[in-house]
Amino acid sequence: MRFRSGEVIVLGLMLMTGCASSRTTTSAVDYNSYNEDLSSTRPVYNAAPAVAPTAPATVTTPAMPVTTPRRTDTRKPSMPVEALHINRRLDMVLDTIATQNRSIRYAPGFRIQVYVGTVRKEVDDIRLLISQNFPELSPYLSYNLPTYKLKIGDFMRRMDAERYYASVRRLIGSAQLQADKVDIRRSLLIK
Repeated sequence: MRFRSGEVIVLGLMLMTGCASSRTTTSAVDYNSYNEDLSSTRPVYNAAPAVAPTAPATVTTPAMPVTTPRRTDTRKPSMPVEALHINRRLDMVLDTIATQNRSIRYAPGFRIQVYVGTVRKEVDDIRLLISQNFPELSPYLSYNLPTYKLKIGDFMRRMDAERYYASVRRLIGSAQLQADKVDIRRSLLIK
């Protein structure tokens, strides 16, 4: 492709002006010098009138001066009758709730299932092994023809159940952690 001399000059000028426009200098901006007056948006608080402290009364005797503070009110603050009435009602309600809570025996929790099978001797052997290694865990044996299921423990929190589950799993590889209803009083005995 051949260019004419006029086209070469025009292309040269365009190239030079393009390069010259890209060499523009930018001024440095100082971002650390931010100033804005925010006094119009700040809240204004009215100061409470200051109470002047009472000067202590000075009693002078010929031997030495003694300073005693002044007391304006020496009575103890008394509780209004309505507050006593409300406190009695509140105590009665709390006693009722405590009585109801004592009557609850079971709650949702977790147990570790250590055996599922049909052989009674295996269940008894595993129960003996568990009672020797974990005497604080209560065993629960259920029989639904022809299957025996042995579960241990009464755990209210999954974290406690998982801690024991890891130890039981070392002894019995087929152990499983399951959600179940647990006895609240026995769960409080597990450390």
